Amino acid sequence: MLKHKDVEINGRKFRVKKFSARVGSYMILKLTTILAPLFRNFKVNPKALATPDELPVDEINIAGFMETLGSISEKDFAYIQDECLKVCYELLPAGEAQVLNSTGYFGVTDIEDDTVTVMTLMVHALMFNLTGFFAESGLSSMVGRLISSQQD
Repeated sequence: MLKHKDVEINGRKFRVKKFSARVGSYMILKLTTILAPLFRNFKVNPKALATPDELPVDEINIAGFMETLGSISEKDFAYIQDECLKVCYELLPAGEAQVLNSTGYFGVTDIEDDTVTVMTLMVHALMFNLTGFFAESGLSSMVGRLISSQQD
């Protein structure tokens, strides 16, 4: 199982790590109500992926993904975003720097007003941490049924 994924956003290199089991479990519960619309924003079938690393991020409908996330409360969104950013690290010459620390402060420069980078990191963290859960858990067939029922 992959423990991290490296991504480049606007010329900056980041490492996305795994949620703790507790955060990941709660995140699944939080996101269950928006799964069907969320997975509709993929051009690829998430069930067909062997690992989250195989997910072609350039084939995600980011606008649709964001529209789906827009349906949740501000409190829930803040929780999801904070937990996502806490597992993201900028890869710097001196080592990894956590994007958002446990007290809620940004730990890297020039990101507090960079909405595109913050939102892109959030999407990467969610996809890296949750896609494998659905593919490995047998829930992928349930997600497939949810998606097909939403499209009818």
